[in-house]
Amino acid sequence: MPWSEDHKQATRGRIIEAAARAIREHGPDGVSVAAIMKRVGLTHGGFYAHFESKEALIAEALSHATDETLAWLDRTATTAKDGQPPALADIADAYLSNIHCEHPDRGCVLAACGTELARADDLARIACSDNVRAYLRWLGQRSRAEQRSERTREATGALAAMIGGMVLARATEDPAEARKILAAVRGFVRGALKADKGAG
Repeated sequence: MPWSEDHKQATRGRIIEAAARAIREHGPDGVSVAAIMKRVGLTHGGFYAHFESKEALIAEALSHATDETLAWLDRTATTAKDGQPPALADIADAYLSNIHCEHPDRGCVLAACGTELARADDLARIACSDNVRAYLRWLGQRSRAEQRSERTREATGALAAMIGGMVLARATEDPAEARKILAAVRGFVRGALKADKGAG
């Protein structure tokens, strides 16, 4: 008897989730369809009932990973007292945390393998570009700047600092040095945002 549509969608979701984690652990070139299917307890042959290709799965997994990270940041960042979403500086504090640094497999896919994605196939690069835009939109909506151009600039600067800081912290083998890097970038982002408000 064929599986129900609900079961098929649930299975597809499990595959995407497993792929999103595997990509963050090993990069897009370091994962195989067989390994992903093994993670969810399915055979390699069942893959093509859900996806046209590995590239199509990677594109969806990248989007899923970004959605997960943004939801985590919304939950983790300190919520403003007025009930608004967390401010950019609070989001940067959550992003540049020790726990995020120590768990790349569950964090931001751009920090985990952004440089690899820049050299990936067209479908993955398009998906990566879409994810960058999703981050910038999301961060821009949480900027306190009045002008749209300023919100975009703040979001872009914060995202670049956050990703760069996380990559640099993970690149060092010394945990104490990594924590210093994260703290320095958190302070830098807060200072930059405060300076923007003072200049306005």
